[in-house]
Amino acid sequence: MTSLLLDVLYETYSQAPAPSKDFHLFTITKTEIIWKSWSITLRTGPRAAFPRETRKLHEEFVMNEHQQKQLQKVFGKNVLEYALNLCSGHYDFLVRMPDDLLIHIFSFLDLDDIRQLSKTCKKFQKMCNSEEFWEKIKTLQNKSAFDIKRVGLMVYKKLINFHQNNNHQRQPKQRRQTAFF
Repeated sequence: MTSLLLDVLYETYSQAPAPSKDFHLFTITKTEIIWKSWSITLRTGPRAAFPRETRKLHEEFVMNEHQQKQLQKVFGKNVLEYALNLCSGHYDFLVRMPDDLLIHIFSFLDLDDIRQLSKTCKKFQKMCNSEEFWEKIKTLQNKSAFDIKRVGLMVYKKLINFHQNNNHQRQPKQRRQTAFF
């Protein structure tokens, strides 16, 4: 299942809270986390400010509480929790599935279920709000309804034939009538 994972599992960027004006890029790959920071300053001069970069393996990041606090300060508690889950091997495979496969799965859902599903994440919200999605869903639902009707009709005909054949074989035997006079 991990073969479905891309090299970059998650990436986000943000500006640090005031008074800092630094920009941060946080990336999680299959094996490590990468944190890049750019210092923004009003000083002019020949000194160039290169981005700082920190690379750590997932296990190192999970054990480093100082870096986790920095991440929470810049990106928030939700990003920290998500990063810890990814580093611990808890992947969200449903979101990473190809769109065609997701649309096929969604075609078996009711409209209320699709509406609820669109509220779960940005990817599903974007997908469920596109015209292309609804055209594909309608096509797949019509096809599956037609297939169900066709299979149901075939099963119905087989049942009728089975019962007719059984009725011919199971006809009650006629009793001999004896005449008592």
